[in-house]
Amino acid sequence: MVEKLSEKETALLQAVAFWLSEEMLSRLVDVSPAPDLLHDLAQSNYEISCSALERLGLLASEGRYWRVLQPNDDQPTLGNSHKRSDLDHLLDGFACHSHYVNELYQHHEAVTPTGHALNEVCAAMAVCGYMEATSKKTFEWTDDFGPWLVRHGAWDLDEFEPASQEEVNGALATIPDKARERLSGSLGRHKPHFVRCFFAQWIDGKWEEREWRYAPNDDWDLNLAAGIYAQLHS
Repeated sequence: MVEKLSEKETALLQAVAFWLSEEMLSRLVDVSPAPDLLHDLAQSNYEISCSALERLGLLASEGRYWRVLQPNDDQPTLGNSHKRSDLDHLLDGFACHSHYVNELYQHHEAVTPTGHALNEVCAAMAVCGYMEATSKKTFEWTDDFGPWLVRHGAWDLDEFEPASQEEVNGALATIPDKARERLSGSLGRHKPHFVRCFFAQWIDGKWEEREWRYAPNDDWDLNLAAGIYAQLHS
């Protein structure tokens, strides 16, 4: 995977970071001890989003809280050192939090963003291929954003055509027995958990026993995952 961000990926990172930081502040400030010290309520959409914003230098972890490092009255100032993995984690927070946003939670319907910041996010998503602009005001999710949507249960893995039996058997033959048992176990039956565990170590077309990636990314082959899931949980 190329870690350096392209110009359009940098624009997407900027747009999502601004919108998501606004979301965290507006939704958490009333349940937090101070406007600049947020509590994530131990809720996944807040935890993942705040962690992603920490990677960008917008928040800092302080025990059970997140310290706001930049005021919310202007575009956040982001350096030029961010990597593709930072964007992947940010999109992970965006996808998880989308379940709680009126314009986004119906993931098989057109998105009609309200507000300038969310419109900027959708426009940047379209430039990167994660959404398609169907009119001046509406957008639709594309398969390219499937890794993030499947990971958070917004789309079902069954919506993707399974890879060929030959590809599935070839991949399974390279996965260690213990890992294969874990993927075929009861926890692996939950598709969002299955794709997370499979792709955490299925990297660049092979199983990496000593690595673990947490966020979805463009390399996720959902057709292969659909085929392997069907074989392990038929």
